[in-house]
Amino acid sequence: MDSKKAILSVKDLSKTFSNESVQQHVLKNLNLSIYKGDFTVIMGNSGSGKSTLLYALSGMDRPSLGTITYYTGEEQTETEISGFNNDRLAIFRKEHVGFVFQQNYLNDSMSALDNIMVCGLLKWKDRKSLVDRAGELLKSVEIDERDWNKFPTQLSGGQQQRVAVVRGVINSPEVLFADEPTGALNSQNTENVLDILSNLNDEGQSIVMVTHTIKAAERGNRIIYLADGVISDEIDLGPYVGDYKDESNPNQTEAKERHSRLKTFLQDMGW
Repeated sequence: MDSKKAILSVKDLSKTFSNESVQQHVLKNLNLSIYKGDFTVIMGNSGSGKSTLLYALSGMDRPSLGTITYYTGEEQTETEISGFNNDRLAIFRKEHVGFVFQQNYLNDSMSALDNIMVCGLLKWKDRKSLVDRAGELLKSVEIDERDWNKFPTQLSGGQQQRVAVVRGVINSPEVLFADEPTGALNSQNTENVLDILSNLNDEGQSIVMVTHTIKAAERGNRIIYLADGVISDEIDLGPYVGDYKDESNPNQTEAKERHSRLKTFLQDMGW
């Protein structure tokens, strides 16, 4: 980890929600760095603060206390975003951040391609180049060209989520955040979306994903466990080497060892 470049860091991060006279301290003085090229997975029981942390890191929400600093570009330009107003946060997200939600949130009145284009046009000035990139990405996630102009309701749930992933990476984000991206999918579509995320990471995309399943968590190389708003521990699994159940996998022995380490880690965390 020490040889990797941090792409963002948080210091003394806290998030408190207030409801009348009751305060709920969801995140409590977290200190954390996310590294360039990592597939970081955040796990924890329900209510541990996973999604709250993800939203704060991505600039989708503001912390109550603490700082969030990004290090962007080859020059590692330092930008502290936790004090930004809404407009500055929106601009920063457009330039540096992608997000994939559990629900795809595609606009049903727009085609699959237009759902992607409307995000890309916020950054891209050359429409033809944007169309070309969107097409390449859609092909890479196995969305047939004949489906590009279909409305989301004409696509399967798995196709819709793949379109949502393309929308998340259309602007070449420095970090792609994913909040339970397979939570609403069946087993086959789950596998397809996880394969897409793994392929993106293999190509250098930094990913931070919240999940509640071992199957999804195994795609990460770094697993962080949250409990009651604090980081209990983390484990470095190394790169994903394929499905441990796949007898044709040449790395099956290593994959089984990875799975066992992750399972033991989560058991130790009380998961």
